[in-house]
Order: sequence, then structure tokens, then C-alpha cells
Amino acid sequence: MKNFIICLMALMFVGCEVDIDAGKNDVTLSNLTIECIQENTISNNTSANGSFTKHTYLCRGEISDYNGVCYIVVMHDNFILHNDHELLVAGNKMPFEFTFAPEWQYLDAKNNNFKVFVNDSKGNALCMTTVVVTKHAEKVI
Repeated sequence: MKNFIICLMALMFVGCEVDIDAGKNDVTLSNLTIECIQENTISNNTSANGSFTKHTYLCRGEISDYNGVCYIVVMHDNFILHNDHELLVAGNKMPFEFTFAPEWQYLDAKNNNFKVFVNDSKGNALCMTTVVVTKHAEKVI
């Protein structure tokens, strides 16, 4: 029984060490913007309306306080919209910019909440933030 308690305490100590080490690598995602840069009306025979607006978004920002390869993932309502933007970051601010154009018509809403994750090469989330994209009133369908 004494050996079991010592092993259990050793495992707890190792777990604490892992948490401490993981906290030393705080990734910073800054100056993040997502804006709609293009709208196209797409006809869709399966839609009740017969058409919807396809949006193309521009995502910009900077990543810092990280060394290595990371990936930027953009999600909306638990759906991945973009997940293949790879960056090699070396501690300093690394700017990035990419476009994505989801196919789903539910993005026609006036306000869309996008979650932006920075993942390491193993798919572990290093940081996350939410960006709200509001369409101009004259463009709301």
C-alpha cells in the first residue's frame, strides 16, 4: 500500500511538471481581423430560396511568443471553415494573411462569430479567440 501511494504521488508530480512546462509557451495572437471582401450570389437548386450569397473573407493577424510550426484554424458553429494555413514562427511577431470562402448559406446572417485557433503541429490548441464579423446594413439580405 505504501508503494502504491508513493507511485500515485510521483504521477501527480509528473502531471504538475507537464502543466508548468506547457504554461511557459504562451502563444500570443494579436491584431486579428476578419472582413468580408467579396460577395457573390450563387444559385442553388436545393435551397428553398433558390440562391444564396457566397462570402469571401480576409483573415489577418500576428502570432508571437512561439517557436516552431503552427496552424491557423477558423471555425463557425463548430464547423471548420479553414484549417490549412501553416506558419513557421520564431518568437517574434509573425504576420499572416489568407482568404477563405465557405460554401454554406447560413453565413448570410448579419453577424457571424468566427473562432480562430492557433494549433501546434500535433493539433493541440495553443490559443483561441473569437471574431465577430458584422455585415453592413445595406448588404443584409
